[in-house]
Formats: sequence, C-alpha cells, structure tokens
Amino acid sequence: MNWRFFWVLAAALVLPFVFAVCVLLGTARISLWDLDTAGKAILFHSRIPQALTAILAGAGLSVTGASMQAVLRNPLSSPFTLGVSSAAAFGAALAVILGGTAVSAFQVTGGAFLSALLAVLLILLLAAKRNVRPETIILIGVALSTFYSAGIMLMQYIADEQQLASIVYWSFGDTQRGTWPTIGTLAVLVPLAGVWFMLQSWRFNALSLGEETARGLGVRTRRIRLAVMVLGSFLTAILTAALGIIGFVGLVVPHLCRLIVGEDYRFVLPMSFFSGAILLLVSDTAARLVLAPRLMPVAILTAFIGAPLFLLMLVQLADRKGGSSE
Repeated sequence: MNWRFFWVLAAALVLPFVFAVCVLLGTARISLWDLDTAGKAILFHSRIPQALTAILAGAGLSVTGASMQAVLRNPLSSPFTLGVSSAAAFGAALAVILGGTAVSAFQVTGGAFLSALLAVLLILLLAAKRNVRPETIILIGVALSTFYSAGIMLMQYIADEQQLASIVYWSFGDTQRGTWPTIGTLAVLVPLAGVWFMLQSWRFNALSLGEETARGLGVRTRRIRLAVMVLGSFLTAILTAALGIIGFVGLVVPHLCRLIVGEDYRFVLPMSFFSGAILLLVSDTAARLVLAPRLMPVAILTAFIGAPLFLLMLVQLADRKGGSSE
C-alpha cells in the first residue's frame, strides 16, 4: 500500500485525539470524571463549539488553498494572498453600511461572496493573459488586498458607532464566534466542498504537467479553473462572513503537506484537509492560553506564524527561478 496513504490516515486519526486534548485545556480546569454544572457550561457552550469551528475553518481554508494552487499552478496562491479574503471582508463591510441596523446575516454573506467573486474574476482575467508569471499573480493579489483594505478603512471612516463595531468585528478572524447554527452550516458546506475538490485531483495532476498536456488528456482547463475559483471564493466568503479574516492557513498548510506526501493531489488534498484542521485547532488553543485569561483571536497568531513562512516560500521560489535560469 502507498506510504503516502498512511500519512493521510495518520492525520485523520490524530485529529480526534488533538480535539479531545484541546477542549480540556484552558484557564478553567475541567475533569471529565467530575464534570459539574460550570464545567458542562464551559465545555458545551464555549470550548467544544470553538474547537469544532477551528476544525471546519482550518480544513476549508486549507483544501481551498491547495485547490487554488493547483489550478493556478502557483504554490503561493491562497484565498488570503490573492486578496479574496480581503475582498470578502470588504463586501461584508459594505453590506453593513448599506443595510444599516436592519442588515441580516444573509445580506452580509451575500455581499462577502459577490465581492470575493468579483476579485476572483478579475484575477482570472488578468491571469489569462500570456506570459503572466506566478509571481505576477501574487502581486495582483497584493494590489487587490491593498485596494480592498483601503475600502474597508473608508467604510470605517463613514460608519456610525454601531456600524463601526460591526465592521471591526469582521476584521478579526476569531473562532469564538462559532455558534451551533454556524457549525451546522459549515459542517455541511466544508465536507461537501472538500469532497468535490478531492474528486478533481486527477485533473489537478494533469494541470501540473502543463496546460497543453492537460487539454490533451481531456481536461477542460478553463472550466475547472473557473469552478475551483468560484467554489473557493464562496467557501472563503462564508468563512469570512462568519469568522472574519484568518490568513495564511490556506497558503502554508498545502505547502507543508506537499513536503510530506509529494506533489500528487490525490494525497495533497486530503492531507491538507486534515492537517489544516489540526493546525488551526492547535493554533486556536494556543491563542486561548498565551494571554490567559484574555482570549486572543486566532488570526493574530496565524499571522505571526504564517508571515515568516510566507517569506521563506518566496525566497525558495526565487532560488528555484534563479537556478532554472542559469
């Protein structure tokens, strides 16, 4: 049996164990053997929902990032680096401004999705031009992220106190917002999207051989690229609208998984799914403990971890480009 399968299986089996450990860690000590009323309240109304939210968000962002990297043939692609997360946050902020006090969660999510989809379509249009290098796509994402960040600041400037509080709420990625209805929605959407992405693994492998080779193997490259980006933007919009921006998970996890299981997307995608869940769950638990009793949003910790790794990936990519040109 393929050794890479055992890595995926190990990640899947480790996840429940990590979940069990993480829900028991915190400022308030909880014993499963002597669970009182206060312990039950902390466990079932705080730690378990937060842990489940971290698992679903980490899995969704990671498998989306791996799929985007596959169809764009760029290891630096992710919802965060391409500006999709910022676009979703801008759409959510705009919905808050336009909707006023009567704005609904559906309107906020819809605004996040439409804004993210617009950013994706712009990226695809620019990437369709010839001679566009992978680094250029990332620069496009940086430009879009800067543009949408400026838009969010404008929304904050013109907002009243209640709207400002709502907008700032979206800017901090935090799994503490995960309610049971949110978990129920994500528990349906994330696995379905993950399964669909995994079913496309052979197409992703074909794309890794080159555009012309993939077409020769019967892959409709434009269609699969558009489908992945649209589904990825939808899932990113849902997660951003529900939890705020959580950066670098969709970038770093697939890269680490490729170092472990290689470039075959039949293993990269499920490995990213389970590893992303584990990474964000562990990061979320660490964020709860590092400033205890204050609870730090997990997005702050993932940014501190992800930014240096992102710089390292940029250096590695530059070295490979330099070596190939000699």
